[in-house]
Amino acid sequence: MRRLSAALAAISTLAFTQVALAADMPSKAPAIAPAPIPPSWTGFYIGGDLGGAWMRGQDYAFADPGNAAFATCGPCLLPYSSPALSGDRDLSVLGGFHLGYNWQFAPAWLLGVEGDFAWAGLKSRASGQLFSDTVGAPGVIVAVPGSLLSFETEAEWLASLRARLGWIFQPNWMVYATGGVAWGHFKQSANATCPTITAGGCGFVGTTLAGAPFSNSDTSTGFVVGGGVEWQMPTTAFQFIPGRWRARLEYLYYGFDDVGVTGSSLFVTGTGAPVACRLPTVGSACSAQYAFGGNVNIQTVRVGLTYGF
Repeated sequence: MRRLSAALAAISTLAFTQVALAADMPSKAPAIAPAPIPPSWTGFYIGGDLGGAWMRGQDYAFADPGNAAFATCGPCLLPYSSPALSGDRDLSVLGGFHLGYNWQFAPAWLLGVEGDFAWAGLKSRASGQLFSDTVGAPGVIVAVPGSLLSFETEAEWLASLRARLGWIFQPNWMVYATGGVAWGHFKQSANATCPTITAGGCGFVGTTLAGAPFSNSDTSTGFVVGGGVEWQMPTTAFQFIPGRWRARLEYLYYGFDDVGVTGSSLFVTGTGAPVACRLPTVGSACSAQYAFGGNVNIQTVRVGLTYGF
């Protein structure tokens, strides 16, 4: 009996000792969650753009080296001419799409290439009068009463192929510079109206500039530079694929040289028959010319939504 009591006492002492030791041991630290992996910018992407664009007006002029208008609308003393007319500025909504490829390196830098296309609808207009040394005011160049000149340049669409260099200053934010080659489709039109007043003034009854309405459509090549800021959206309840949607704000400056034509001929008819030139011709027989100023500059500010693959 004494032996059994001693054994039970030893077992109880050992159990209490183990419980006390366990109580003194530090508790196990909770598991630390792994740090989230920063979103990658590398890969192909496609998106849409919407914003505004504005265009600086061109300079326009009318010349009559072949005496076409002079022959029709005389008897002015000198062939018709016009001062340089400056087109107004225009503001328009711009919309289109873009696609490209990004390569993230170093790890806060990005190189990429992007192409884009946008519909513009920008228009620049100017109007004025023809000038001549008339019979009524010999030796004085004055506006011909009843004459009218009108010009218009329209930028119908813009496209570009650009390189991009970006700096990722936060995992989800990037600023970038961009530049490359640009294309623009321009439509130009002009018209000249002669006065039709009685002989003795500066005009003949029933005569017109039959070829006066003029139009030209062409695609010009230029350059584009700009920059922007882009945000890669974090995972939200509305995104099934994390880190794939991006939003951007972008500014682009387009420059096009030698947009337009000089020396486009128009020919003159009278009442039912061509009118002979009254003076020796210069260039095309009995022709006049519209001149469109050479440079067109367009600026755009737009927002975009992009999906990366």
